[in-house]
Amino acid sequence: MVRLVPLVAYEAVAQDLVSSSVETERSSTSTSSIKDDDDTSLPTIVVESLRRRSSVRISKDVELAIMEQSIVEDNGDDTDTDKQQQEGDIYNITTSKEQQQTIDPFSKDYVGITASYFSVGLMIGGSISLLYPVLIVKGGAPASLMAASTAIIMLFWSYKIFFGFLSDCFPIFGYKRKPYMIIGWIFCALVLVLLAKEGNDVKPRHLVIMLSLANLGYVWADTAADGAMVMIAHKEPIERRGKTQTFCYSMMKLGQIVVNVVLLFGMRGPEMNCAGYESDLDAECSTDDEVLTRVDSTLIESYPTDWCHQKCSKAMFSWDLSIPTFALSICFVIAASIPMYICLKEDKVKASPTGEFMSKFWVQIQRRACWQVILYGVLSHITIGVHNAAKPGANYVWLSLSTFQQQLMLILEKLAFFISLNLIRRYALNVSWRKMVLCGSCLVLVFNCAYFLIIFDIYRSSLFYMFTDVSTSFMYTLNVFVSLACMVEVAEPNYEAITYQLLAFFPSLNDQDSVAKDTTQVRTEMATLQCLVILLNLSSLLTLPLLPRQKKDTRELVAKGERSAAWGKFVIISVTTFLVYSTFTTFVTVRYHETHGCLKILGGGGCDDDESSIPALCLVSFIFVYCYGTNFYLSYWPILKGDKSFSWSMFI
Repeated sequence: MVRLVPLVAYEAVAQDLVSSSVETERSSTSTSSIKDDDDTSLPTIVVESLRRRSSVRISKDVELAIMEQSIVEDNGDDTDTDKQQQEGDIYNITTSKEQQQTIDPFSKDYVGITASYFSVGLMIGGSISLLYPVLIVKGGAPASLMAASTAIIMLFWSYKIFFGFLSDCFPIFGYKRKPYMIIGWIFCALVLVLLAKEGNDVKPRHLVIMLSLANLGYVWADTAADGAMVMIAHKEPIERRGKTQTFCYSMMKLGQIVVNVVLLFGMRGPEMNCAGYESDLDAECSTDDEVLTRVDSTLIESYPTDWCHQKCSKAMFSWDLSIPTFALSICFVIAASIPMYICLKEDKVKASPTGEFMSKFWVQIQRRACWQVILYGVLSHITIGVHNAAKPGANYVWLSLSTFQQQLMLILEKLAFFISLNLIRRYALNVSWRKMVLCGSCLVLVFNCAYFLIIFDIYRSSLFYMFTDVSTSFMYTLNVFVSLACMVEVAEPNYEAITYQLLAFFPSLNDQDSVAKDTTQVRTEMATLQCLVILLNLSSLLTLPLLPRQKKDTRELVAKGERSAAWGKFVIISVTTFLVYSTFTTFVTVRYHETHGCLKILGGGGCDDDESSIPALCLVSFIFVYCYGTNFYLSYWPILKGDKSFSWSMFI
């Protein structure tokens, strides 16, 4: 809040300026510079004048108030300009009159954004949830293929910056948001229709590719929706900023909950729960050892020649929700939402020249407030995002984790995050982001350690694992949310939208057959891998000094205006390198899994016994050097040089 300076103080200055020829000359020569030069600013003159006048006594509070208040040239009715010059307005991103308006996310003007995030939740939840029953239960896929399939479905999320560039730089009919939302969702719906035509016997690899293409469409739409969401968030005052964002992500989680509930009851039949099941009664049962090891032994004993046509104990119904029906259901929701996108309120803009736009974007990237937050997101997510890719196969073998239990676990994860987002939205919008990440990471440590009880067969229970995994997944997602909330404060108006290798060292954990042996070596390798994951996750806390504590700290970092072209280039090169590498390895692992997916450099167990682990080791070492070296230089090297002092407040 701006402190008001007593009128007597300025009257005293006026008298002093009249009686002193020096001050008169100074005032006549500095009229144009009062606003720009701190040494000759009016607040400084006020304090100096009052100090010289023995007849005027000024308290420390008044002196501080004078120095904090900035005086601007009176422009008549230009109140917005006046506001921007007052202390505290660095926290307000926009000065539009709409800033004080309460925006109803379910109103006709903005319900399109709500619908878009809900549909994104349907697509994310539906796409990822299909992989476990199709790849793990039916296909018995190795861990590397499961991890790569998940990555390739989410691949285009890494390319949101390019979709943001199109949305920001090339408005359609004067609109930057809703045309791209409409185009993206129509494309997604068309891909789902093509997927439905493939039938229920679509090959797993083809299913992954089709879902990836659908991902292209809804990411395109979601990028434009992100821009609209940030535009609305910029209109919120600092105390309430974050409500729009938490609401939008709540709707996304709600969409995931809905689709997982559908899959929970729709995929409880033998097709998605019984390994080796054949719906065609004329088909012969498989004799493949890899399939037989995953089949319920009692089923084979009871029906030695006809076991593949029987319903196993894990299946509740005799039918399953077919993939075509599932795809068309989501397609119907998307089609019904199109009119909401058309009605979305958005002001028309003129297209900016590409060169000018990119030049301004380059200026944005050079700002410390921008590249520091981006680097925090990259460095922390690489380390906290490391997970035990061998878990899905191990859970299926050790815990007999069924499709039903998998879907129930996903529902509980999304429900926990949905509730937590709404609690944050109501009670914790201004709680320190660092404290959130610190507390969340400590809880992740506890729940990750609980998995050792499963590894060493001390307590193997699917319900116990579901409880620990739900809590762990929530904390991982919370870390991502904090980074996104920080980026809202950094993104400038009109630029809203632009702004598996460890398995190679544990080859016996890549295949379900190896895990099923449950030998001492398997348990030791799984425990070692779990320890590495825990340590890497905890090391993400070292990046906390790069994360501003809260919205005000972020806006203050923006207001400082520090820039660095070198760090801007470093960020662009880093992001581009990781993007190209992840795209290449993910595509090769899925597309050429039989021939190249076994390579250790791609996360496989090795195509032959003589294959060297050195390339994979070098790659992992490079990533670690990048993460810890960059963070050390930015966060801790200034402390060693004496430019800064170490304090535990860096982490809270």
